[in-house]
Parts: sequence; C-alpha cells; structure tokens
Amino acid sequence: MTTLARSTQAVLRGLPTLLTLAVLVAVAYFGHRYHWKLPSRAALTAAVPAREDWCMEHGVPESQCMICRGRTPVPDAEGSSLTIVGQGGATGESKPRIVQLATPGSVAKAGITTAPAEVRPASATLSANAEVGYDLSRFAEVSSRAGGSVAMVRVNAGDRVKAGDVLALIDSAAVGAAKAELLQAAAQLASRAAATERIRTSTSAGFRNQSDLVAAEAEVKEAQIRLFNAQQALVNLGLGLPPEGAPGMPTANDVRLLGIPREIADQLDPVRTSANLLPVTAPLDGVVISRSIVPGVQVEAGKPLFSVADTSRVWVNIAVPPADATRVAVGQEVRFTADGSEAPPVVGQVTWISTEVDEKTRTVHVRAEFPNPEGRLLAHSFGRAAIVTELREGAVVVPREAVQWDTTGALVFVRVNSTVFVARNVTTGVIDEGFVEIVSGVRAGERVATGGSYVLVAQLNNDKLGAGCTDD
Repeated sequence: MTTLARSTQAVLRGLPTLLTLAVLVAVAYFGHRYHWKLPSRAALTAAVPAREDWCMEHGVPESQCMICRGRTPVPDAEGSSLTIVGQGGATGESKPRIVQLATPGSVAKAGITTAPAEVRPASATLSANAEVGYDLSRFAEVSSRAGGSVAMVRVNAGDRVKAGDVLALIDSAAVGAAKAELLQAAAQLASRAAATERIRTSTSAGFRNQSDLVAAEAEVKEAQIRLFNAQQALVNLGLGLPPEGAPGMPTANDVRLLGIPREIADQLDPVRTSANLLPVTAPLDGVVISRSIVPGVQVEAGKPLFSVADTSRVWVNIAVPPADATRVAVGQEVRFTADGSEAPPVVGQVTWISTEVDEKTRTVHVRAEFPNPEGRLLAHSFGRAAIVTELREGAVVVPREAVQWDTTGALVFVRVNSTVFVARNVTTGVIDEGFVEIVSGVRAGERVATGGSYVLVAQLNNDKLGAGCTDD
C-alpha cells in the first residue's frame, strides 16, 4: 500500500473524533451566547438596527439610550412585553437601566400609571396616640356656696348658657342669717352714728366731757366693722351688696331677693317665697355638660351640681415617646384625626410640653389647642395626632407609590416615552401624607411611574438574576 493510501485511511479514521469536537465547540458557544436557553425565532432572525436608529424610532434621548452592546431589546420566547436593557458596560461604568414595554397597550395592561413630579410644601410629621379633652381654661364645675335644699332647677344638660345666668336656686338658712346680720349691723351703725352726733353737740356746748365723745366715736367704728363683715358675708355667698336706702341703711325688701334677677323674681310667689334663696350662676358662656340635682334634694357647699364648658375650643393631649420629644416645640402645627372618622384632619397648634415622663405610660405629655366651632371634636375621644416637626417650602414631591426599592436604594421610574421607562436612584426627604420629597434624582415636571411601578422594579430584580446582557 502506498504512502498516500495510508495517509487517507488515517484521516478517515480520525474524522469522527474531529466532527465530535467541532459539535461540542459549537454547542458551548451557542449555550454561552444564549445563556443556555433556546432563543426565539425573532431573536435569531431580527435585524440589529444601528444605535442611533433605535433611539430615534423610540424617542429616547441619546444621553439615555444605552442599548446593551448595540442590540435592540425584543420580546422573549414566551412573548413577554418587558425587556431590561443595559445595567453596565464591560468596563464597569454605570449606565442607566431602561425598561421597555412592547406597546402603549402593554403599559395599560400592566396597570402602570404616571404622574408628574410636583413642587409643593412638604412636611415631616411625628405621629402619636392622642385624646380630646375640654379646654380647662374654658371649663367649670359649678357648686353652691352654702348648703341647703334645691328650690328650683332652671337648666338641663345640653342647654347653652351665658355667664351670669341662674342655673338653680338653693334655699339656705345661712343666706337668711347673713341677710339678717347685714340689717342688724346697718341699724346699729345708724343708731350709734346719731348718738355720737348728739354727744358731739353737747360737748361743744360744754355739757359733756370730751371722754364721752371719744367713747361714742369708738362705738361707731365698731358698728362700721360689723357692717363691713356682714357685707363681706353676702359677697362671699355671691349675692353682692344691696342698694343703699335713703339714710344709707338697706331695708328688708332690699335684701329679701338679693342676687335674683328681676325676670326670675317676678315668677316667684311673693307670699310663700323664702328670703333664704341663693342663686347658682354660670361662670362662663358655654354648654351645660352635666346636671346632678333635682328640686328638693339636699346639697352641700362646694359639691359640684353642674358642669359647664365652652366647647368652641378643645385640648388634644398627645402621648409622645421620650426619644421623639426633642423634635416637638411649642407653636408647631398638629393634625388630629379621630378614630373611625373619615373627615379631613383638624389642624391645631402645640401649646405646652411636659417637663417629665409620665410614671405610668412612660410617655411625654404634649398639649395642643384646636378650634372646634362646629363641635366635631368630642371630649374623651381617641385618635392619632401628627405633629409637623419640619416644613419644606417648594419641595419636589412624587406620590408615595412611585418610590420603589432594590439593593441599590430608592428608585423612581421616569417615563421617557409611551413605552420606555428609566430607573433612577433618588434621595428621599420628608414623607407627607401620600407624597415623598425627592431631594435629588428627579426634576419637577418629569412624569414618573406611580401605579404598577412594582412591576418595573420586579423586572430589574429579574435582570440581576441573569436575564440581562452579558459580555460575549
């Protein structure tokens, strides 16, 4: 056999081995190229447009058009309309992350809505449990200044009263004794004053000694003191002083119904009405909160008979954790919402901060005053108070649902056009109700994904698991 024949036979014997190696190399390249997944027909046959053509077609600015290694994003084998494009180049430099949807209809189907970043005031708040209470500077427990029996009750709980209105009449023996003492003291003073004048005249004529005049004047002073004490007893009972008669001495008619307004006195029986009546009056304008007496019942001096409150202004007592108390200051705005209420929050102001921690609740008491002209806030009701601890004027804010999170931090998806969104890392500031302040990362007026933005961040997370571009 010739040398050529032997060489040919050797090549033929090694050909299967060479073909096997070639197939293995092809499989390895194919697997690496397509991440060991079967590519869709569109991926194998789609033309690769130039970078500039794709950006122009989709309306993406060149500064934001970072197509992964020059390839156009396309739907995957299952027909998904979402594709992640470019998380970073081979050199490791940071590139924008773009999410493209196939059509505007896909955006709507995914439930993605957008809203513009707005400029508006934003505030940081401290939320804590709170309870509504009466303004104690506008609240009174009304009692009788003397013991006795209830002769008349003129109001019921819920009635509106004005300062000075008579709420009830108390028949008190102490009142009769004080009136009698006043009349006696006045009569004694008048008698001694007249006697002193006669002695003074006699002394001037030489018929009396000077010592008699001195003694008479001393008795007049004693009578004046007695009358003063009798007058103060009536004042202490809240009756005031009777008008002076012609000679300067009150009469029995002057003190009989002392302190009772004329419109009430005219309704009383002039024959059977006692002179011992003591009026119980309202100390302020407000509403009768409670009444605890009926006619005929015996009452004690100082025991509360009525509660009267001006409910046009109330206090809200807030329990603040000690760690947060340093953020609270007098004058800060407070927004209160009662439990179960769907009405907008009522706005008040911090007026007092306790200097100690409550021994039982281990919280710091903070008091805020709230206007309550319509009576919406009910005393002893519970709710949540939001104290505005920081206020930013002219802040750039986005709806709270627009802010998502991944391992890189807070994200906001800015809409480039009807199907393309760019993920931007942002620095957030204060959170105010349904809005979040964006300190950096988004400009006012840019439209951001709000509803459905979680779909976009989910795709970014999937990209980190290997669905994104890799180096060839």
